[in-house]
Amino acid sequence: MIGAYSIYLVCAHNTLLTPSTFKGTARLFHIWIGRIGLALGLMGFITGAILVWFIYDYTENWGFSIGITVGGIQQMAAQYKGYKAIRSFQKIKLQISSGKYKDKEEVIALHDEQDKQLSIHIENMVALFVMACGIPALIRISEAYEIHILILIGIANILNFVMAKPLLNGIKTRRIKERDESKKGDKQN
Repeated sequence: MIGAYSIYLVCAHNTLLTPSTFKGTARLFHIWIGRIGLALGLMGFITGAILVWFIYDYTENWGFSIGITVGGIQQMAAQYKGYKAIRSFQKIKLQISSGKYKDKEEVIALHDEQDKQLSIHIENMVALFVMACGIPALIRISEAYEIHILILIGIANILNFVMAKPLLNGIKTRRIKERDESKKGDKQN
């Protein structure tokens, strides 16, 4: 439970406090809490799988055992994809800041790839928060209120899209603003 609930709290924290929050002062907290969350998520997945399949009698509730395992696998996939994307983002950022590019067109292409990787990171981390971490709650709600689980998963998918959209739009808006300012600077020179 420590692993499962702590990763949920980490996801909530990092969804609300992105690196740009408070003019960048939340960046360090976002990074370190994210790293701790990755470790706790892995711990939660491993201990959850052990509990569901080896300690509790899974035959009493196959739906829960299978559902929670699928949620855990989704969690691990989202964590991996999100981590891999942010590492690519950081690598590109370092390449740009160290001046390892040929010309302005390559910088534009690098910025576009950087934005793509950041978008992948955001999409997977929001999916981790809403879908993978939310599946245990959805299963319990489905059982308690006799609502078909697919309806709840559909609602969660909509929530996932709604939560990620403003963050993804912010990336596009910021990049457009930067490019417009760069064009103005070029015209003045």
